[in-house]
Amino acid sequence: MIDLYRPLELPVPFLKKSFDKTKYANARHKHLDRSDISDLYYSFIENLDLRLNHAEVFFSLPNIYYPIHRDQHNLIDFPKINFVYGGDNSKMNWYKIKEGREGISSYTNINTAFVQYELNDVDLIFSQEIKSPSLVQAGVPHNVTSPTLRWSVSTVYTTKNNKLLSWNEICSIFNDYSFYTKL
Repeated sequence: MIDLYRPLELPVPFLKKSFDKTKYANARHKHLDRSDISDLYYSFIENLDLRLNHAEVFFSLPNIYYPIHRDQHNLIDFPKINFVYGGDNSKMNWYKIKEGREGISSYTNINTAFVQYELNDVDLIFSQEIKSPSLVQAGVPHNVTSPTLRWSVSTVYTTKNNKLLSWNEICSIFNDYSFYTKL
């Protein structure tokens, strides 16, 4: 079984009820204003002994090809929790890098690191319709396809001592909130 995605069922809302997504609609990629996150969510992650390290918003138009990439330059294990709004039937696709191929390292407009790959550098290994929220492995090359307007918030967590979590660690922490544990 390929373990790159786990849907979650969280007990608290991520965003405040007063959240206005239109302030993020003018750009493809932005930092999420921390004041848009609900106090209940901050309390929830604090009770899990976690710290929200980073939150970014992606606004995606329908039927647009977005490049295959992995988040970060030197990490191949980089879990995130994604909160997706809209984007019905959107899929996240993960890829294996072909032997001898390398991507191109760069930075986004908000200074987050990524490595981009051409389609002929990778092979598709897994594709999943994305539910929200969900744990996703962003250290493996991936992209998202969506037939409808979609925006998502991608979040990164650390321990309270600022240690990045591995996929296995974050899956263990959120085990009680994962659909997979309820089957």
